[in-house]
Parts: sequence; structure tokens; C-alpha cells
Amino acid sequence: MLRARWAAIGCGALALCDPALAHADESPPVEPPPSYAFAWVRAEGAEECPTARVVVTEVERRLGRPVFSATADRSFEVEVTRFGKTYRSDVYVRDVAGHIIGHRSLQSDEPGCSALVNATALAIALVIDPEAAAHEPPPSTGVAAFEPPVATPPPPTPPAPPPTPPPAPAAVEQPAPARPPPTPLTASLRAHLTFGLAGATSPGFELSFSARPSKSWGVAIAGSYTLSQTASRGIGSLDLGLTRASALLTFDAASSERVRLVLAAGPSLGAFHVAVRTPAPVTSPGDYWFAGLELGARLQVAVTKGIFFELGGAGLVPLARQEFLVLGQNEPVWRQPLLAGLGFLGAGALFP
Repeated sequence: MLRARWAAIGCGALALCDPALAHADESPPVEPPPSYAFAWVRAEGAEECPTARVVVTEVERRLGRPVFSATADRSFEVEVTRFGKTYRSDVYVRDVAGHIIGHRSLQSDEPGCSALVNATALAIALVIDPEAAAHEPPPSTGVAAFEPPVATPPPPTPPAPPPTPPPAPAAVEQPAPARPPPTPLTASLRAHLTFGLAGATSPGFELSFSARPSKSWGVAIAGSYTLSQTASRGIGSLDLGLTRASALLTFDAASSERVRLVLAAGPSLGAFHVAVRTPAPVTSPGDYWFAGLELGARLQVAVTKGIFFELGGAGLVPLARQEFLVLGQNEPVWRQPLLAGLGFLGAGALFP
């Protein structure tokens, strides 16, 4: 019992003699250093700048301890941009509520992004711990990750293998060539009236056939007969008729579904039929040749798909002019004019 009492008194005296020990348990606890979240954004044009991990490593190297945590309430947000040769970083500090409590802009005109990364890392370290950031940081182990990577030459390209011959193309069955559309053929029967072609104005008829192998060009042949008419001059009188055939080149000047305007030109050959009435002839009765150049036009109007009416005319220039005489009269009874003409009206059919 005595020993115990002394021990208690001794302990009380020790406490009085050393107040620091008496109040050792009453000192405030040491708070852990603050930590921050970190976001690093490289805008278009600044792709060559390093990643966020490189910047975090540099800041923590300068401070000598880890300071960043993805779960921290406070944060640093950095956006790196590039304008021409100038690099710029905007550093934002946000509090627990997400409000911006600090902002700083840094820029560098030096080539590459390393100078701007160093300045940005130092600015962040000074915000977190000015005293620690002011001390000389320990040397980095190895090459700083934020230096721009040195381009390594690509490995030599192996020689290309010799080209393999392309496979023989498979036989492709060619489609049968399209058959051309059938050539339009026409046949026409015309009634015509001639002027200066065989004596006086005279009626006649004509049968014509034509073909158009191309879109606009074609050919036509025609045979016609001009009825005999009496020609009189002075004491002379004779009957005169004409049979002729024409071979023409045609051209469709205008064409629609129902109407065609066709031009035609070509030679016309035939014979005059002469019968002298009075007085005794100098020109013998019989047939005399006719040769001329024909130039004409016709308008065809379709009535049905295969039937049409046509209206047209032509002019004829003789290659040599015939004249017919009678005995006792110096002046010819009839002589071919320099230009003759005809008009016609007819109907025709289209084949096929």
C-alpha cells in the first residue's frame, strides 16, 4: 500500500515537472495535404502536346509528393490551344462546388510544346504549394516525358514481290447487237398539173416510191405521165405529151409525229410524144428526148398510222431545150421554156 501511494505521487510530480508531457494528448491532429483532380484538353492544332499523365508527373516531381486524385473535390482544368506558331494554355482552378476560383493564361512562341508544358506545370505547382514549388526539384529519372518525341526513321520497306499476272478475264457472253429499226418505205399516187412542161397547162399523174435509211436522208424514184395537149402557133398545130422518170435525193427538213416536210432534188429523164396536125411537118412525128434537173418539196400529213395525204410542187430546168417546127413557118410551134413547174396532190401508204 505504501509503495503504491508513492508511485502515484511520483507520477503526479512528473506531470507537474513536465507540462509538455501533461498536455501531449491535447495537441491538434495534423491535416493531410490537399489533393486535386486534373483535366487536360488538347484543342485542334495542339495534338503534338503531351498527355495529361506527363503534366501530372512533372507537377508532382516539382512538389516532391503526389497531389492529384481522380476522387478529389477541387480540380485543375487546362486547355491547350495553338494559333500559328504560338502555343497557349488556360489554367482554371475550381472549388468543391465547381466554381472557378482562379484562372491564368500562359503562352509560348518557342518551337514545339515542351516550353509551354514546363511553364504550365510550374504554375500549377505554385498554386498548390508555393514553398515546395520554389525549391529546386529533384532530377527527373530518364528523359522527360513531355519533350516532343524524336521521330524515328521507318524501317526499310521490303522489296515488293513481283507482280502476279492478272487472271485471265472470264469469257463474257456479248449481247446480240440490237437490230436497226426497219427503213420506212412509202408509196404515193399523185395527180399533178404542169406549167410549161408539155405545151399548154396540162394535167397528169405520178407514181412515187421512197425510202429513208437514215434519220433525215433518203431516196425517191418517180414515174409520171403528162397528158397530151395541143400547142398552136401561126399556121402550125401539134399535139404534145411527156413521159418521164426522176431519181431524187430527199431530206426531211422538219418532222413530227404526224407532219413531215421533205425536200427533194435530182435528175429527170424522159421523152416528148409529138403528133403534128397541120401543115406538113418539118419536125417528124414521134418521140424526142427530155432531160432536166428537178427541185421540189412536199408536205405529208398522216391520217392514220400507215396512211397520209401529201401536197407539193417542183420546178424543172431543161438541160437542153427542144423545139418543134412546121413547114412554111420559121417560128417554132412550141419550144421548151427555161423553167417549168408542176403542183401535185396525192395520197400514200407507209410500209411497214
